[in-house]
Amino acid sequence: MRRPLTTWGSLSTCTRTTRDRLEAAALPFEHPAGVTIATASASAEGVMLLSQGVVRIFHALSPDCQFTVKLVPTPNVLGVVEVTQSSPWVASAEALTPLEGCLIPAPVFREALAMDHSFTTAVLADLAACFERTIRVTRTMGFDGCEQRLIRVLLEYAEHFGRPTEDGLVIRYPLSRQRLALEIGAARRSVDRALAALAARKLLSLSPKGWQVIHAPDELRALLLSPD
Repeated sequence: MRRPLTTWGSLSTCTRTTRDRLEAAALPFEHPAGVTIATASASAEGVMLLSQGVVRIFHALSPDCQFTVKLVPTPNVLGVVEVTQSSPWVASAEALTPLEGCLIPAPVFREALAMDHSFTTAVLADLAACFERTIRVTRTMGFDGCEQRLIRVLLEYAEHFGRPTEDGLVIRYPLSRQRLALEIGAARRSVDRALAALAARKLLSLSPKGWQVIHAPDELRALLLSPD
């Protein structure tokens, strides 16, 4: 049974024929939270159209470092660069919540790009829009200190899992200090010091249930713009 494709801006530009072909080839999938849905250097079998859930994109630099690039909400798409170039996954992806979507096999997607000029133009524009973010993340990996990397990851999780309360923005996702250290590529003791420094400035705290609580999101964003 044909399944309508999830909303993705580039799909609105393709012809009816192209969309019908993509929908006919789409393979639905479901993944539980915690599953790695893409592994860097592994073959990209197709483009993933995500309809429900949140995905973490990361670089597994070592057993003790899974540097978080960004969190991806739905609807969204993964694998366009890899499938277009017939290359392996450039980063890994983990389902943070139960995930639903469909896979468009690589040959079908590449055929759509070759046959539908409007679709190709839209896909290129979508890729260009992601380029600036890639540059910022590269700078973070190479130059930012532990505190700035920690703030960036906390704000990423707050954007997707934050719940406003009287005490502040509660990140309702389990972020242990060990996990934070893993995601920003820092030693646990460095994360401890950074959290303590932010808590001393009353910018964040830990709730009785163990959730990270951000008291001043705007101040944390300002620290990213001018860390000195």
